Amino acid sequence: MSDLPRKERITEIETLRGLAFAAVVLQHSIAHYSLVPQAGLQDGVVLAILLMLAKFAVPLFIFITGMVLFYNTGHQLHYGQFMRKRFMDVILPYVVWSIIYFILAERNWTNFGWHDLPDLALKLVTGKTASHFWYIIMLIQLYVFFPLFLRGIRYVYHRYQAKGRMTALLISGAVFLVLADQLRNIADWMNGLQIPVLTDAFTTYADRNFIYFFFYFVLGAAAGLSIQRWREWIVRLRWVYWMVFIILGLRFIYLLMLEFQKPEGIRITFYTVSLIRPDMILFLIASIMVMYQLTSKLHHRLALYWLGWIGGMSYGGYLMHLLVLRYSYIPDEWLYVAWGWNPAVRMIVTWIVALGVSCMLTWLISRLKWGKWIVGAVPKHAPSTKVTTSTTD
Repeated sequence: MSDLPRKERITEIETLRGLAFAAVVLQHSIAHYSLVPQAGLQDGVVLAILLMLAKFAVPLFIFITGMVLFYNTGHQLHYGQFMRKRFMDVILPYVVWSIIYFILAERNWTNFGWHDLPDLALKLVTGKTASHFWYIIMLIQLYVFFPLFLRGIRYVYHRYQAKGRMTALLISGAVFLVLADQLRNIADWMNGLQIPVLTDAFTTYADRNFIYFFFYFVLGAAAGLSIQRWREWIVRLRWVYWMVFIILGLRFIYLLMLEFQKPEGIRITFYTVSLIRPDMILFLIASIMVMYQLTSKLHHRLALYWLGWIGGMSYGGYLMHLLVLRYSYIPDEWLYVAWGWNPAVRMIVTWIVALGVSCMLTWLISRLKWGKWIVGAVPKHAPSTKVTTSTTD
């Protein structure tokens, strides 16, 4: 593809993708086991800690997308080729799996027919065929508006020196925090205007509106345009983002403990840790930087290999993992409960099984001639286990 010239691979990306996908599967495993009857307060504490450690997953995926696109895109973007590749690698597999989830839904299994097509079409456009597909809809919006991001961010990058670029990044971050803080007010205002499509984008479907996630993409763009400087800042600011990560992480765990205590007794829910709130955004930005630093410090070849391999399987695995989880609960019901395992242990075992099966199925399907249409592009090369060398800005 002419707009994606070959450059030195950023090998941290492979490991980061693996971490992000493992964290996604962990979050959805936690969501299931928070509802099992045996889950008590002690399990809730463990689940809350693990949830906060895994909360970085989607923002990190968005960051990686921005970083890779801005690092690889040449001086001229061929938008038609760009979108054609995204259609084949991202949108087409999403459509395939949306149909699978739609048909396998309990109410559609036996009576699926032509009369279901309007409902399927609406759910395809809104990402409602499965709970995790909101991310794909948001990602597609970033692809659609990529030329605008590219023009604006490159203008700042070429127009200003380091201090001006940092100021622009901080201003965009401040705007992002204000948007998150005003989420409800914006929804009320748009609801009053009743503009077709646009009103729904800021009300019913606000949780998948790219406006409420754009800063992670911009942060990734800043890193992708200046890899060496980004790595320097990761080292220079380590005490700052680690402090934010620890303090806000502990605060959210405490708030979750309060949320668990209902008038009727202990009930494990996670409404407090919504992605779109200013304090959570600060925590997530710090989490991205923490994960990047940890990845850059990781030199164990076996760990790098497997995390890189998981990262290579991440898109197909993401599409199918909720379905895999559904079947991973079968041994839980048949065996783990009978063996007396507590919910936290059952959750961890199920998470590992679902993660492994999702990646293995993705790899197997990718070997087929038409596998790319189902699981997207899967790397043919073995994951790199070398430490990344510095690249110039």
